Amino acid sequence: MLKLLISAAAAAAIGITSAQATTFIFKGDGGLQDVPTGNIALDCGSVGADYCTADDTLGFAYAKDGISFTVKAFANNLITQLIQDISPANSGLGALSEADASQDQTQFGAAEAIEFVFNQVVTLTNLEFNQGDETDCSAAAGGEGPCGNFDLFIDNVLFANLAAVDLLAGGFTGTTFRFVATTPGAGFALAQFAIDQQVIPLPAAWPLLLSGVAGLTFSARRRKPRKA
Repeated sequence: MLKLLISAAAAAAIGITSAQATTFIFKGDGGLQDVPTGNIALDCGSVGADYCTADDTLGFAYAKDGISFTVKAFANNLITQLIQDISPANSGLGALSEADASQDQTQFGAAEAIEFVFNQVVTLTNLEFNQGDETDCSAAAGGEGPCGNFDLFIDNVLFANLAAVDLLAGGFTGTTFRFVATTPGAGFALAQFAIDQQVIPLPAAWPLLLSGVAGLTFSARRRKPRKA
């Protein structure tokens, strides 16, 4: 019986570490999109009231459910303006560089990239990409070209030649994520992603487990019948 109780305590402690998902939306989504916390210049895109960085060196900052991160845009490894294109709906985050100012996606032609830096280790899942002209990646290529491919650097480790698609399952774990466009004549806007995080890290659950086992053991000893 004691073994069963200990197993239950262990399961409860491990259950505390179950992951929960938080979704950040960067595309225009009927007002549901996440808004940066300051540093916003309005009406910077070619269509609609989009958000752009007022001070490009600061990028945009986002925070929700205990997760916070900054995102910046680069062109030829130099800081450039970041755009959160929210109009129309199929849009997202991209680089808006002087070398390619007419195109608001992260574009190969201007050697563009966007980089996310988180306050903790996270796992990115369900990444949605769009074309720069606000259509799905799977749609026929528009005026800014198809979505193309990208290199992903996670904490400076390269995951090469991934495809920017309507929905990328992901499972990418780290703190820093740099998306670099790699297909000539193509580029992408990052529309949204989900973040899996641990509610309580496993080491923090062990004291709960050990205290529970100690209590169960003491209780079992008190109930043990004495020998005649």
